Amino acid sequence: MKTIASVLLAVFAALTWSIPASAAGDEGPSPVAVQNRMHTMRNEYAVWVGVLPMDAFTKGLTFTGAYTIHFDDLFAWEVAQFTYSVGIDTRLKGELESLPQPVGPTPFETVRYFATSSFVFKPVYGKLAVLNRALVSHEWFFVAGAGAGRLSITTRPVIDAGLGMRIYAGRHVSLRLDVRDYFFFNADDIQNEVWVALGLSLGIGG
Repeated sequence: MKTIASVLLAVFAALTWSIPASAAGDEGPSPVAVQNRMHTMRNEYAVWVGVLPMDAFTKGLTFTGAYTIHFDDLFAWEVAQFTYSVGIDTRLKGELESLPQPVGPTPFETVRYFATSSFVFKPVYGKLAVLNRALVSHEWFFVAGAGAGRLSITTRPVIDAGLGMRIYAGRHVSLRLDVRDYFFFNADDIQNEVWVALGLSLGIGG
């Protein structure tokens, strides 16, 4: 009986000793399955058609072009973006102008055009399964920058911030959706505009 007890005690001691050793071995880095990007670019040329919907009296139909240089998979510099806006009067403005008594001017200036240069941060890249038949690569990014804009009366500095996503239609071509907040400011006031646009991008190099 003493022999059996001694053997059991020895086995228990061995198991007790091995558990911390195994746990210590499990503290190493866990395997991570991360694939390299299938789509990289160095130079990007993009065009958009969008809207400036904030003004209740005049909406802006915008046409935009930009050039961006991509330093790596995370960071890029939108060197220059130029947007031209065509003002479209709303029904509300027409109704106010048709009133028998005069109505004062609209509270906001309308945007004519603006140009900015922005920093781009691209933290998210992934793939989507479409009907379990195809994989579509997509990317999410954040943008912040500054520039200048011409409104109907004044020329103002502008700062912008926003986000966007792209869906790759091929190795060099992608579709973009951008939403940005623009602040046109001077000594008197700050005019806020939101820009929503769909774009087509061509990436070269990479």
